[in-house]
Amino acid sequence: MTDTTINRLLSWPVGLASRLRVWTWRRLGMQIEGHCRLHRIRVPRNPWDIALADGVALDDGVVLLTSGARGASPRLTIGARSYVNRQTMFDASERISVGADCMIGPFVYITDHDHGTAPGIRLADQPLTGTPVTIGRNVWIGAGAIILKGVTIGDNAVIAAGCVVTRDVPPGARIAGVPGRPLTPAAKGAP
Repeated sequence: MTDTTINRLLSWPVGLASRLRVWTWRRLGMQIEGHCRLHRIRVPRNPWDIALADGVALDDGVVLLTSGARGASPRLTIGARSYVNRQTMFDASERISVGADCMIGPFVYITDHDHGTAPGIRLADQPLTGTPVTIGRNVWIGAGAIILKGVTIGDNAVIAAGCVVTRDVPPGARIAGVPGRPLTPAAKGAP
């Protein structure tokens, strides 16, 4: 057998399982356009709060978590042909929007909220405070990055592995570090 034949044989059960998962999530209220590839993802609650465009691929262990009462539109949207690698978590109470053609690495955490921190009140008793997160088109987010509430990442941006993004990222920017900062281009003639 050729390598191509072996790989096709190995992928056949995965594809069949993905089709069954898509069918099941659609029946539970998730909005899934066209053909998406869903590996073993987790949706702890509110599947109706999630919309996946055509060609989205979600790898093993991706968590799509939304909180709050049912609204008029989904809280979590992922654009066409975007790929989300294993063990990545989306945590939406307001809105998280991912554009088309994005690549999101493994172990990324994206959230649109945090807890209140008023003094004299137990932290666990304080309400969530949130601001939507928007990720543009053709964005690459490296492994282990964290995107915090209120951030907008412009089209064609690259977020380095391990970066913590706390403020907006302009289109085409390259961001790295904790907190995330723009990478400066090397001086001409520098090694």
